[in-house]
Amino acid sequence: MNLPAILRRRLSIALLGAALLSVAACGADPTPTPTPAPTATPTPELTWEDLASSAGGKLTAMTSAKFSMIDENESGALFFNMEFKGMEAEIGSSPDSVRMLVNAVAPLGFVTIEMIAVGQEAYMKFSADAPWAPLPIDQVPFNFYGLGDTMGALVSNIDNGAIARRETVDGAQTIRVDGDLRSDDLSGLITSSSLGHSLTVVLWLNESDHTLRQLRITGRIFDDDAPETQRLIGLGDYNVPVDIQLPDTAAGS
Repeated sequence: MNLPAILRRRLSIALLGAALLSVAACGADPTPTPTPAPTATPTPELTWEDLASSAGGKLTAMTSAKFSMIDENESGALFFNMEFKGMEAEIGSSPDSVRMLVNAVAPLGFVTIEMIAVGQEAYMKFSADAPWAPLPIDQVPFNFYGLGDTMGALVSNIDNGAIARRETVDGAQTIRVDGDLRSDDLSGLITSSSLGHSLTVVLWLNESDHTLRQLRITGRIFDDDAPETQRLIGLGDYNVPVDIQLPDTAAGS
């Protein structure tokens, strides 16, 4: 047997196989480079300025609402020379109108005062069975006409506004904001408010849409208020239609 010939033949086959493998390797697609995952754009941090703009826009667009106010500390704040406890009101527009119930303590006991105003006419009565009496429109103690613009301006006048934290109010998630006001800033809402008093405020805005839900005002709105007087204002039922009519005696029937 010719061993050298056999060895040469096997060596040739081995070299040919190696060459083929080399060619195949060179012709194969290179290993693809992994594509880096896209970098997420960070969500801008919410600021008080953002909230004030959003809440103010909701307020100025408001056509109707329910409004409430209570003296949280029962500090003896006065209303028509009676001790104010709280009030509830429905406010409409086109025409501007309001129906409100005010709870107060008079020398003879607890009373509920009702007021209705539509346009430039207003009426008041001091108990459920009392007759309606005309009330000059400039003597209505709360100015609910153009309430949305008034409340929007109030929010924009808050100084040192700062987001404090998230809180639950009546089962709803809200953003709490702390800040400062002057009693002068309330003259558009509370017609006889005094001037020059510093106030602290807390706002609760719905987290979902930034509508104003509650506003707490601490301090003296009137000169004869106690320094610790604390009024809690509530707003709700934005833009739910209301029908407010003058009492029958006003219509002449």
